[in-house]
Amino acid sequence: MIVGCKKVDVNFDYSPAEPKAGESITFTNRSSAGESWTWTFGDNATSLLKNPKKIYKKPGEYVVTLMVDSAKYLTHSKVIVVYDTVPTFVSSSDSILHYQDVTFTANVYNPFNYELIYDWVLPEDCKIVSGSRTSKTVTAYFTTVGKKSVELNLTQKDTPYNIQKEFDVHLTKAPAIVMRKTDMTVVRQRMINDRLEQVNMATAEDVHLIEQTNDTIVTFNGKTFYASQMANTTAGFTGMTISHIQIDAMAQKWYITTPEGLFVANMDGSYMESIDSNATGAIFVDANRNRIYWATNNGVYAMALVKSKNNRFTTTPTQYNDLTNVDLIVVNEKLQ
Repeated sequence: MIVGCKKVDVNFDYSPAEPKAGESITFTNRSSAGESWTWTFGDNATSLLKNPKKIYKKPGEYVVTLMVDSAKYLTHSKVIVVYDTVPTFVSSSDSILHYQDVTFTANVYNPFNYELIYDWVLPEDCKIVSGSRTSKTVTAYFTTVGKKSVELNLTQKDTPYNIQKEFDVHLTKAPAIVMRKTDMTVVRQRMINDRLEQVNMATAEDVHLIEQTNDTIVTFNGKTFYASQMANTTAGFTGMTISHIQIDAMAQKWYITTPEGLFVANMDGSYMESIDSNATGAIFVDANRNRIYWATNNGVYAMALVKSKNNRFTTTPTQYNDLTNVDLIVVNEKLQ
């Protein structure tokens, strides 16, 4: 509650400073004013007392929030670390999805500030994003699903500890880029946020989608454009041998492949710019993810769609895989 024009400062502290699981923690309200208090303790427990006490059953990090007078703008939060009497580690999520970040944090009761040495042992399919094998906290992601063993070898002063935990890593549903090779083999590569799964065999739905896709014909505003006729029907393309065409309807851009590579141009054929002289044919415009995908003799690449009027760009293409002889590309939007 605000009395007159006086600002209410919301704050609290707690003791002990390094609480253990099973130990009573006292929270002391240091707010400058107020008539009612709502506490949330990060484990679904709440309290309406001004200075509550709390016991956590499990070690870990918890976000404690105090709200004064039921006003969302009068809140203050702190992260409290609850220790185990025996060193352990916690994960940031109980449900781990592959290709999604998960953080492992060592939880060590160390009131005397003894030297701590960390040594994380992670599976081969676990890729570190931040931190390291010798840091207190390490963030990583798994590239395969199933049961995974994570191990922490910890030395506190002269005492060694070995902590092992097993986690279930579940499948992440995501769209896939689908590619057909000249020998009619169809494969897929799922796109999970900004990460790419390894190339796998296509599903029946992928094959059906490929069969319905034609990147040499485009229909726009009720008019059909054929790659083989573009040089005769579209200004700016005279004399060019065009093998594949795609369109970005929002930005009003053509994407075409020729024997000289992949190009982008405005709808009137102006400001044609080369994207990749090594492009071999297959292209696909993915407006949902703002991407253009294309095939080369070195693999499949992608980059952001070009938005500038003069079609100049500074984006560096990303190589998705090293597949060769890809003659058709499409994106399966269905999450699998």
